[in-house]
Amino acid sequence: MKIKHPITVFAALGLLAGCYEEAPNAATSNTTVTAREVQARYENAAEATKTYVAENKDEFLVATDKKLKELDAKISDLTKKSESYTEEAKVEADKALTALREQRKTASEKFEEVKKSGAEVWKEVKAGFESVLADLEKAYEDTRSKFK
Repeated sequence: MKIKHPITVFAALGLLAGCYEEAPNAATSNTTVTAREVQARYENAAEATKTYVAENKDEFLVATDKKLKELDAKISDLTKKSESYTEEAKVEADKALTALREQRKTASEKFEEVKKSGAEVWKEVKAGFESVLADLEKAYEDTRSKFK
């Protein structure tokens, strides 16, 4: 499940941490919250948020790796198909495949950035990668259409 608004999740976690109230103890009817308790609650909420971001990132990485492998297989199929072409068709196919491989290389470099990014910047890096991936998928479709 992907959450579209992680800020909402952070706010909800903060509210839950802030609204948490233990049942009154029979020995003390006046419960006071110390700074240490507030800090512990904040740290728990922050840790839960980090865990969520890490899990979301891991899911994204697995799905994206699978998608890139599928694109690699498709590019390989186009390469095999172009081997039977002759003269000008072969030259055009080779140009298109070279450009496609170049875009695939760019996508790999961006994917490595996404893998290495920390929780605090990974969303921005992810957005940049998604744009590169969309361009690569469009380039593949454009190239494939030339092979018919």
